[in-house]
Amino acid sequence: MSETPNKQLAQALDAAARTEDRVHAYRHLLPQQARSDADNVGLNAPASPISGWPFAVKEVFDVAGVATAGGSHAYEDRVPAQDATVVARLRAAGSTLVGTQIAHELTCGLDQPPTRNPWNLECYPGGSSAGAGVSVAVGSARFALGTDAAGSVRIPAAMTGTTGLKPTWALVSSRGVMREASAPSIDHVGIIARSAAEIARILPILARPDPWDKATLQACADREDAQQTTGRLAVLGKETRAALTDVTPLDPDIETAFAQSCDVFRQAGADIVEIELPTLPMAVDAIVTLFAAELSCANARAVAQRRGRFTPAVADMIETGLAIPEDQVWGAVRIRTNLRKELSAAFSAAGASFLLTPTTPRPAMPLNAFDPTEELGTLIPFTCGFNLTGNPAISLPCGQTRDGLPIGLQIVAGHFEEAALLDLAMDFQRRTHWHELRPPL
Repeated sequence: MSETPNKQLAQALDAAARTEDRVHAYRHLLPQQARSDADNVGLNAPASPISGWPFAVKEVFDVAGVATAGGSHAYEDRVPAQDATVVARLRAAGSTLVGTQIAHELTCGLDQPPTRNPWNLECYPGGSSAGAGVSVAVGSARFALGTDAAGSVRIPAAMTGTTGLKPTWALVSSRGVMREASAPSIDHVGIIARSAAEIARILPILARPDPWDKATLQACADREDAQQTTGRLAVLGKETRAALTDVTPLDPDIETAFAQSCDVFRQAGADIVEIELPTLPMAVDAIVTLFAAELSCANARAVAQRRGRFTPAVADMIETGLAIPEDQVWGAVRIRTNLRKELSAAFSAAGASFLLTPTTPRPAMPLNAFDPTEELGTLIPFTCGFNLTGNPAISLPCGQTRDGLPIGLQIVAGHFEEAALLDLAMDFQRRTHWHELRPPL
């Protein structure tokens, strides 16, 4: 018999009590409301595969009556009147909201919040959905929601030893995601949990059209035309790998873990082929341009009226974003279009449906040696391209460094192929043990 909602919540709150003063995953813990919600779930017992599961959300998702500032003092008086669509759907399914989680200011990744990596408190936990990965790793949430515009769900998952899914763009509603902390054309609502099997139970509750988010209505129509998977796996070819690692060399431990992960699939009978994506190395510059342009538009008035309430790096980024030349934006759009066509053609030519890459080229780095304003781009070369294309991608724990830090494997699939992607991820996790490990904290 499964544990009651109250017992599951008690375990999550106990984990928060034991760890929160060291990892700082939460902006607002909501124990009183959570206990009331758990009592209601126990009484009403909704028929749901996630009934009673304690969850948390990044502080960019609207939660009725709770300050949602996107990590910025400029919006600290912003209190939504109603829940974001995803929050409302999870509550209706019987999940219990534990709290909202610390984010990099406006998800830019340019500041250093107090959140710490439970595998090593001196190391970076990933960004900007770090609170999601950290809370799941220590057990203060069963799962958590984040947003991912360049890797901000998958990178924290990789660095905290958890599993993080970025679904197909617009498969999950973004209604109630703070516009000032998002870049709508590249942002995805994502899920972090212990395993792909858990995500497979959560996603169907979220992946439904939302009449208040027209992008989900179009995605519903596009989903009907999605191609079916063939099962063959691809890896990046030598030229693409060389272009990516020329900018950010691949850490030797990550290279080894990735090779061993490929061997797991080969031993299971998979055929792995190489594909070249010449446009992929251009994705970092394109994603930076689109993110800055879209985020800046939403914050133009605020930065003009109360610049001193933003951190200097974020205020500078907004002002720079407002001055981006039109031809630079169109250049980024062309890169997005070309990469999407390139990936589809490469999959088709190779007879492949999935692409395997490392999630990050480097493991979690010491915070005292990491300058996000200068080095953020070194974390996203494998992830950000698939924000441009909108393909679903998942990060799975696949090994550890010699220092005991988690390493992530990324699997990318065709649009709307989440079911096949999660099946493949679950098969990998049945054959490995990395997702079962827990941080020493």
